Amino acid sequence: MNLTIAICTRNRVKDLENLILSISKQSIKNRENIEVLIIDDGEIEDEKLKEFKKTLNGFNFVYYKKNSPGLFKSRLKAINLSKANKILFLDDDVVLDKDYLKILLETYKNFPKAAGVGGADYLLERYSLFRKLYSIIFLYHSNDKSKLSLSMMNSSMYLWQDEKKPFKSEFLDGCNMSFKKEALKNIPNQSYFETYSLGEDIFLSLWALKKGDLIVNPNLKVKHFKSKSSRDNIEKVAFMKVVNHYKLLRYSNKKGYKYITIWWTYLGYILASFLKRDFKEIKGYMKGIAYLAKI
Repeated sequence: MNLTIAICTRNRVKDLENLILSISKQSIKNRENIEVLIIDDGEIEDEKLKEFKKTLNGFNFVYYKKNSPGLFKSRLKAINLSKANKILFLDDDVVLDKDYLKILLETYKNFPKAAGVGGADYLLERYSLFRKLYSIIFLYHSNDKSKLSLSMMNSSMYLWQDEKKPFKSEFLDGCNMSFKKEALKNIPNQSYFETYSLGEDIFLSLWALKKGDLIVNPNLKVKHFKSKSSRDNIEKVAFMKVVNHYKLLRYSNKKGYKYITIWWTYLGYILASFLKRDFKEIKGYMKGIAYLAKI
């Protein structure tokens, strides 16, 4: 096996159908060397699985029903079950450009020292000048396509659409990120990554970065539709934005001031929610801050 395509899913069958169809239309040859592995936290009927297998004619199709929920746990299970030396993680609500897999394997050949390779989401919204300035001021945005902000935020990835050539990066986009299996060896479970597991893509990127370069190839094009089905509620996501990013700081090579800068980012979160009059989101942020104050 040259590649395992790991799709972690939960009760989004229609989205999954669209992804499976886009995989079946790939221009790549030697499909027998590619494994499509579905890690399921929800319910997919047997008839639907038979349809998927038929649609993926030529690919190796594997289905695994998982009992303990959580996206990060699904990622870990995929690493354990993978038969290939490279793993491509795809969100179940993305659609691939027809040359995606071909370009992905070519990129690994062109960058033999790469620990991971990812692409760009061409549905990411462009930032207005005000939004960009706000994001830079409150450190959501590093203003550098290849770097996380001082508080470990990855908003600058919307800049990737404008690039033409592959470049090194500190992080990959979680909706389509791949790694050499060796780069993820001994990766530990993180108890704070529950259900939606916000920030787990940054953690995987930082872990793999120890073993080699991360390459973003903007010619690896996906459309990420960001289905709201099965995602956590606004308040819980806001809580995770506070807690998960704070706990991620320990894996950063940035200086100690990162623990100060992230509180400035939290202020930006709250102010933005206040301007939107989204008080449920504010409540989630405050719960997260109260939680951190106790540890």
